[in-house]
Amino acid sequence: MEPLPQKKLRGNATDESSTEECTKISEKCSNQGLTYDVLRIIFKYLNGMELSNAAMVCRSWLEAANNEKQTRGPTYLMEYCKMQCSMELVKTKIIKNLRIKPVLGLFFTSPFVPFIKKDCHCKVLPPNCDTVTLGTYGIIIDSTEIENSSEEIVCACLPEIPGVTIKTFAIGDNSTKTYDISQSVKKYSKDIKEFLSTPENNPDMPKCLLLFSDLRGRSSAIQISNSLRRRYAANKLSVWGGVATDLLVCNSKDSKNNKCRNFAICVVALIGSVDTWSIVVDKSYKTRERIEQRLKSFKNRICLKKHSMGFMFACCARGERMFDVCNTESTIFKQLFPEVPLVGCFGDGEFGINSLPSLVSSRKKKNLYNETTTVFLIITYG
Repeated sequence: MEPLPQKKLRGNATDESSTEECTKISEKCSNQGLTYDVLRIIFKYLNGMELSNAAMVCRSWLEAANNEKQTRGPTYLMEYCKMQCSMELVKTKIIKNLRIKPVLGLFFTSPFVPFIKKDCHCKVLPPNCDTVTLGTYGIIIDSTEIENSSEEIVCACLPEIPGVTIKTFAIGDNSTKTYDISQSVKKYSKDIKEFLSTPENNPDMPKCLLLFSDLRGRSSAIQISNSLRRRYAANKLSVWGGVATDLLVCNSKDSKNNKCRNFAICVVALIGSVDTWSIVVDKSYKTRERIEQRLKSFKNRICLKKHSMGFMFACCARGERMFDVCNTESTIFKQLFPEVPLVGCFGDGEFGINSLPSLVSSRKKKNLYNETTTVFLIITYG
């Protein structure tokens, strides 16, 4: 079979010049095809890792990627973790599929999720991202409270927020004795206060603390919380957290110190251009009507912005044990804040404060540690 004849180039120019001209036209056409509007449409379908990679192509892609990032707020989801599956593998899968580039990740595990660290998920974390994993008595996502034994993991991740600094303090790893943990409390309390009071952090700027501990670190965490409570007024401080059965902290930027391990206490401090409010529903609120009234007063005194995330930490003595029906408090929250995602867990002791002075029943400064309570926190910005 004879070979097909080659196509002739049109025009009077030489073959070489025509080829160059065709190349220029082709490049021009492809550049014209990827306009800003087209890029924005394409970038909507990219996850966080893909969007970060696309932002490095050129200035126009960077602009489109940054504007797409601003449309994406905090992310939350729930994944099933089979008994034979490593918890770290599930967390790795979650992080890879996130639609944001996280700077803070919170994982709440169900009671039946094996809390055994094998291959750490920090290998897929972006730089400057911390994750905190809590072994809990039950998990919460939106209006669903799973108190029974289950195999799910709930995840909540915050993206980078302009003008906001997030710092994690982890105290006492699994090789540290309880006595040594208590000796470190004063040092870490001082470090936390110094971070909250640095010149770039306006002393009058509202602050938010996420405070967690495992069972062995409870007394030391209470000591830290009391020290912080004496320093800051209620309207300048929001606090949320509690006591879990296990506490794992992974810090991707601190690999030299091998910080990916179990700790007794973890404090995550947020400061900057973000609004946060916390409220404590104490053990005197035992009926649906009273809880609804309490949260309505809370709602009427706050203002939500473009992006919001809600957190709930409840005592394991509440929930179905207290109300005889499940999903009581989370359902009330979602009815009042239908557009705010809600995540959280059940623990054995709660850290929280009524950050709105109008909701405080007494002028006396109360401790941040509570029992048989439910603590809600809302973070909003944008």
